[in-house]
Amino acid sequence: MRLLALITFCLSVAAIGRAQDASFVVNKDTKVASVSAEDIKNILLGNKLKFEDGTVIKLAILTDGPIHEKVVRDYTQRSTDQFDKYWKRLVFTGKGIMAAQFKSDADLIDYVTKTPGGFGYVAKASVTGAVTAVEIK
Repeated sequence: MRLLALITFCLSVAAIGRAQDASFVVNKDTKVASVSAEDIKNILLGNKLKFEDGTVIKLAILTDGPIHEKVVRDYTQRSTDQFDKYWKRLVFTGKGIMAAQFKSDADLIDYVTKTPGGFGYVAKASVTGAVTAVEIK
């Protein structure tokens, strides 16, 4: 009986982990098939402003939730609070423009779809044909 309970627990934890996997998406007209983890970090921190083809990056982020927390933690090595304060400091000092912020994956995808150079992240399960999911090198 304990073995069955342990197996059920492990499967549910694995399912939750997969549900929280993020996918990075770009506007369909952007000619980007893949990005490196270092590129993602630099985009999220406002250090990379253009894709290799010269397209200006229009960053879109989620305001909260497990996907936002995972992306910020995994790619910027900051907490969400540190990330927010980092961006507020950049904006306040005139060194950056705040990313477009969205409460839902659907709203973020809609923005990326309509915005040339749009780049953001959503749950893998939320990706639609309206955007291009980029591979992480």
